[in-house]
Amino acid sequence: MNKKLNTISISGLMIGPILGSGIVLLPPIAIHMIGDKAIIAWIITMLMGIIFAYIFTKMSILTLSNEGVNVVIGEKLGQNFRELSSNYLTAAVCFGPVAVLYTASGFICNMFPGTNNYRTLVIFILLFLNIAVLLMGITAMGKVTLVLSSLTGLILIIGSVFNLLKQDNVTFPSGMPPITTLGSTLLLLFWAIIGWEVIGSYVEEVMNPEKTLMRAMKISLSAVIFIYLLTTFALQNSLGNQIITKETDINVSLILIPLFGNLSYIVMGIVAAGLCYATLIMILGAVTRQMAARAENGMLPAFLIKKEEERSPKRALLVLTIFHCILIVLIHYNYITVEWTVGIANTFFICNALLGLIASLKCIDGIILKISIILLIIILVILLAFSSLLGWILLVAVSLMSMYKSMPQFQQKLKN
Repeated sequence: MNKKLNTISISGLMIGPILGSGIVLLPPIAIHMIGDKAIIAWIITMLMGIIFAYIFTKMSILTLSNEGVNVVIGEKLGQNFRELSSNYLTAAVCFGPVAVLYTASGFICNMFPGTNNYRTLVIFILLFLNIAVLLMGITAMGKVTLVLSSLTGLILIIGSVFNLLKQDNVTFPSGMPPITTLGSTLLLLFWAIIGWEVIGSYVEEVMNPEKTLMRAMKISLSAVIFIYLLTTFALQNSLGNQIITKETDINVSLILIPLFGNLSYIVMGIVAAGLCYATLIMILGAVTRQMAARAENGMLPAFLIKKEEERSPKRALLVLTIFHCILIVLIHYNYITVEWTVGIANTFFICNALLGLIASLKCIDGIILKISIILLIIILVILLAFSSLLGWILLVAVSLMSMYKSMPQFQQKLKN
């Protein structure tokens, strides 16, 4: 297989998707919860993000397979857990991208008055544009996400710096927020560091993975931390001495007003839509590659790949796209809600990350790092406890199916 991803292109695949819609949604929520002390919560979250990024990048290097960290999970916890982790991630991506599409379409429709009635059409257009980029191959994916990540990151950095320079008085938080409020805020902000666990699904197409992935991780992590902290600090300072209540309108667009004026909401809409789009490209690209690799190894039905061709994720992408289209139609006719898809996806993402963190305890050295991993595991277990009943039912169903599929006789049927 041709190695097409270098340090810069893989960094492009990381930065935009990991920022995702979180950079737009989470800073205002954190300020609502703990006011001008939100930056403290973000600093703690980014420290956890450093550990999370290092662990999953290190595990990705150990695999050297597009099945990603699931290979390490299988080696450290047993092959049943390898299958379980793969199915958790696949199940999450059956539901999650639909919510991302709705988020992106919402920003786009808000930029053009009167287009909300055509939101479903906008969603389908975004979906098929995303498919077009994925079908163009890994090089095109890297270039598109690199452009989107660079552009959105640059806008947020310049806007934040310009905003801070325009402030009469830049203030820093005095003291720590209450522990209980800080804890609930940290649980919410943890979503800002999710995403590193799918990097391993690109490892076969990375030039010199051991060096390239670590360099790309350091570049991406530095960019993500800088953008999150700078954006949050600028946003809380742009509010001045305003008393924050539940009714206070806080929008990341506020940091762009000194630079872009009345166009700030349009610019932020473009930024948000671009980041959502980058997330779709990375997540779907990673999972379809993983599905193709699993089909080749006999863990998924053989029709997902063409045996006479080099391994291709096209058929896996087709299957996921059909499922996404069905969900979009069901949401359009109010049979299900976007929140429902988010809840289901979150349940599976958390479980997949949990398995990865547990496996990492057996391949990561250092007592401090191990303690940090255990703390992350505890946080994820607490988050998992808030899953809906339907989420738990689907989780149990996928778990039982994975156990059955791990049986040797079932694997033989798949290969035949």
